[in-house]
Amino acid sequence: MKVMPVRSSMSAPDETLSRAAEALRGGKLVGLPTETVYGIACSLAQPVGLKALKETLAIQNQPAWVIHVSSADGIGKIVSHVAPLARRLARRLWPGPLSIQLPLEPDDMERLAQLTGRQTAAETMVDGYVTFRCTEVDKTRQIIDLTGELVTIVGTAGNQSIGNAENLPPAIRRQLSVAVAGPAPRYKNISTLIRVTGHRLDVLREGAIAQRVIRRLEDTVIVFVCSGNTCRSPMAAGLALQILAEKLNIPSAELPSRHIVVRSAGVHAAGGMPAAVEAVKVLGAMGVDIQKHRSAPLTDDLLRRADMIFTMTQAHREEIISRMPTAAEKTFTLDPDGDIDDPIGKGEQAYRKTAQRLEKLIRNRVVEMEL
Repeated sequence: MKVMPVRSSMSAPDETLSRAAEALRGGKLVGLPTETVYGIACSLAQPVGLKALKETLAIQNQPAWVIHVSSADGIGKIVSHVAPLARRLARRLWPGPLSIQLPLEPDDMERLAQLTGRQTAAETMVDGYVTFRCTEVDKTRQIIDLTGELVTIVGTAGNQSIGNAENLPPAIRRQLSVAVAGPAPRYKNISTLIRVTGHRLDVLREGAIAQRVIRRLEDTVIVFVCSGNTCRSPMAAGLALQILAEKLNIPSAELPSRHIVVRSAGVHAAGGMPAAVEAVKVLGAMGVDIQKHRSAPLTDDLLRRADMIFTMTQAHREEIISRMPTAAEKTFTLDPDGDIDDPIGKGEQAYRKTAQRLEKLIRNRVVEMEL
């Protein structure tokens, strides 16, 4: 391979990014920063680039190329049916130091082969799985996007603490067509590697993101909020469990195994109070048991964990946003057309009408949910 001099990245950023993308499309090697390592990149669509990468890094064993994408949408170029669990973790942890391994269907394998060639496709798969990564370094994601081809980035030993090519071994540095500078990696560990198969998640390698964090984030958490958490929100949570189970055609007790958690809370709730007698009776007639419910105050931790928060009134929503502005984009009034009044003290008939309204609204919301 012809040795290319390392070009300075001190020119205009847009020019550097364009030159890097052009080099990748031309089968050249490019130095790119990530949050865990300074890596050597090439296009998986260019056999000459892969050959140079193997020679430069002295890769002897069967490689398993990691496909680096500019966003979670990049997975869809290859994988036609991404499990909701994988989408959820990608949405929460990308960009970031997480590598996600996904199974390929026969059509997916053919699509990969068309994009990379059959030999490279075989080298990219591990037991029918392909690994994807989305770095949090903006300029690297921009270059991947500009390249328009599948890109892999491989780290080299001992370069976890540098943000540019200057400290790479000279023999490696000389092979780079473009060396893009970046900040020193934020993490000392490599990326965490997980495998997602349907509803199952396996942590294959614990790295920059701890396994306990992964496990905490794998659930879809739906929260219903009212004032005291003894009438409207526990009724809504009970009905939601029933409706979600119907949608998935499973018993409601199996929802946690499908990573679906439903909670209720009150913005002014005292802890430990049972659901209102009328609420228990009305929902019991609808086949929903909330006798074991005990009220709970709405905590910041629950707000952070929640994927969707449904309030009974606009005032509840405004109170939540005032308390935690970052929750605004995931907090909605359950009824977009108006408040759901508190039935407390208004008799069983008022509870029955509230339950019927809640059921209709929740069914409409569940239709929109990706589970």
